[in-house]
Amino acid sequence: MALLRTEVSVLRKANKGLSKQRRAKKTRIRLGGSLTIQEAQDLLDQKAMGEQLAQEGRRNGGGTGGSRTKIQYCSVCGKPGHNARTCKEAAESSDSSISDSIIEVS
Repeated sequence: MALLRTEVSVLRKANKGLSKQRRAKKTRIRLGGSLTIQEAQDLLDQKAMGEQLAQEGRRNGGGTGGSRTKIQYCSVCGKPGHNARTCKEAAESSDSSISDSIIEVS
């Protein structure tokens, strides 16, 4: 029983060490090295300010061009304003192919 307790305590210490290392890695910027506490706080403040501005923009119904919709182009005929499912040319071609296959079967 004593062996199990010592093994558990050793494993817990190892896990604590690993989790400290993982937390330390997350605080580093890729090529910039480690962050100071002040630099990290500045980055968090900038991020919070950006999120707040984005929320206010959404509340005001504004935004800078984010509400533009992309013009749809049909993948069958290439014309704007509809898609392949609603394409009239595709419907006409499929109707003619169905009538051709009916003729061949008869």
